[in-house]
Amino acid sequence: MNTQEPRNPLHGGVTDPLAVTSPDTLLDSPSAVNVRELERQVEYIVDECFFTVGQVVGMRTTVDYEAVIWWRDHYRQKFLAAMTAFGNRWLQDRSNVTSVAIMLAERAVRYSEGKPSIDADAARRAAADVERHCALHARRAARRQGLDPSDTSATRIAGYWCTW
Repeated sequence: MNTQEPRNPLHGGVTDPLAVTSPDTLLDSPSAVNVRELERQVEYIVDECFFTVGQVVGMRTTVDYEAVIWWRDHYRQKFLAAMTAFGNRWLQDRSNVTSVAIMLAERAVRYSEGKPSIDADAARRAAADVERHCALHARRAARRQGLDPSDTSATRIAGYWCTW
């Protein structure tokens, strides 16, 4: 057994900057990009979001393993779908996504009030709140820009990471 290999091949030592597509790039199919590379980048992004959630939760409570797994599976799928459709916009959208991760953590702490930790139910309820917020924000921003809120370009506004 080679102990130098990363346990998760999708999340090897990520030290290189992530490739970023143009904000105007809309990829027609997963075959247009290397899906394995997108999966590696999604792992990095999800890790960054969990780091943010951990910082916000801090010493107030803990997070159940089942909640972590649910969040990870849920958002990994959403981020991968968004990146397959729109390319990797992480460098442009990082502050928006980490702001949403802060909101996710705060809502989860609130929903776990009176419980010993953030359980899967609190995690799902917090995610639903955040996704509603993202959808509303994207629609409002689209209207301000004169776009049809149901148009594909409107989903690229801030909330597409969690609403895609």
